[in-house]
Amino acid sequence: MRDARFHNPSLVVVLSGPSGSGKSTVIDVLCRTDSTLRCAVSATTRRARPDEVDGSDYHFLSKAAFEARIQQGEFLEWAEYGGNLYGTLKTEIAAARRGGKDTILEIEVKGALQIRAQNLEPARALLLWLLPPSFGLLEERLRLRNTESESELAQRLDIAKSELTHIQDYDYCIINPDDAVEKVVRQIQAVITAERSRIDSELTRVVHERFGVVLSES
Repeated sequence: MRDARFHNPSLVVVLSGPSGSGKSTVIDVLCRTDSTLRCAVSATTRRARPDEVDGSDYHFLSKAAFEARIQQGEFLEWAEYGGNLYGTLKTEIAAARRGGKDTILEIEVKGALQIRAQNLEPARALLLWLLPPSFGLLEERLRLRNTESESELAQRLDIAKSELTHIQDYDYCIINPDDAVEKVVRQIQAVITAERSRIDSELTRVVHERFGVVLSES
């Protein structure tokens, strides 16, 4: 947990990347080993699998309930994939903040851009892009999974290229080579640590109050 005696910015850390970039593994390690982060639990309208637990793996909602929450503005972001709705409830951020933690979530570009467009105060978004060292290695990783046909593989690679056109909308790009998960996790933690010290309006207010200075308007 962060030091509560000075300034505790609330970050919404978004990790995106093409299929095969390793983001699920990285998120899993981060959430298991870093006590300053709380992994957001997504909501979905798809049916739970036998080994999944409501509230832990996903918040399982009916389509009507999901759509009602959309209308009530309760989602940080949402999208439709494969006929089902997926999204992140704003209560996930509030729960993290109550615990003195930052929120981290794994979402695709569409959801990340929704978050970027919102005013999250007192929180702020930190968008991270995870990539393998080359497009060739990305294709190799997908082929090694041996879970898709050639046409499905080609579609995934096309999606990756399309999503990469939005890389300028992100804050940092993290390269994920093979067998380097711990190194990647440390790099992401270093980025988060730096962002917690970024000078913003809240930090300047705290400095003003605690040090009794009038801040420059320049």
